[in-house]
Amino acid sequence: MDATTRVIQSVYASTPDSQAGNIRLNRRGEIVTSEFVLQAALDGRLYCASAGALTTPVTFGATATIDVTKPVLWGSVPSGTTIIPVAIVLYMEAFGTNAQFECDARIGTGGSRTSGGTLVTATNMRSDAPNTSQVTWYQGDASPVFVGVTTNISRFWRDGQQFAITKATASATATVSDPNRFVWKLMDSYSAPVGIGASQIAVEQGSQAGTGFCDLYYIELPTVSAS
Repeated sequence: MDATTRVIQSVYASTPDSQAGNIRLNRRGEIVTSEFVLQAALDGRLYCASAGALTTPVTFGATATIDVTKPVLWGSVPSGTTIIPVAIVLYMEAFGTNAQFECDARIGTGGSRTSGGTLVTATNMRSDAPNTSQVTWYQGDASPVFVGVTTNISRFWRDGQQFAITKATASATATVSDPNRFVWKLMDSYSAPVGIGASQIAVEQGSQAGTGFCDLYYIELPTVSAS
């Protein structure tokens, strides 16, 4: 074998679920790693589920306080599927009259949809959409009736305001704070929620008469049992 000839071998590594995968090398033969979420996006495994479209917000069902039967966005993860939430963006277009505002996100099992809500389709963040999400999503409008998660409930996000009100005019001074965009990001959090199907995930809010939009970004992978 001369110096210009190379022997290429497949190198395998076992993943935590006992599945073998190829180790990726660059042209110089170096092992290259990339950030997990970016790699999921490149692999076509990053999705977005949205409540509200363009300039049409959702009229949220829960008033005064969070009502788990009237979520902003609700997802059912089937058996054979695992999801990892990456980010949640909740934009409140209106709060209503002066009242408490609160929002959260929870993951667990035992939840279900009874009636109402509007079916939404999650989109693949890769433009050619090589994979399709198996999660069933609803936005909580149209008189929603859901059963919140009942077992192994993990609340991984909580935010809000002691008092919130729909503004009639812009704030006149820089000292006035009127937040209306609430964000959770995996990379800023000490929590890493994982939904292994069958399980459910919900974003919830409570306001006097809230309307708005919500985007939930998540990685979805097939669930593979260890051998």
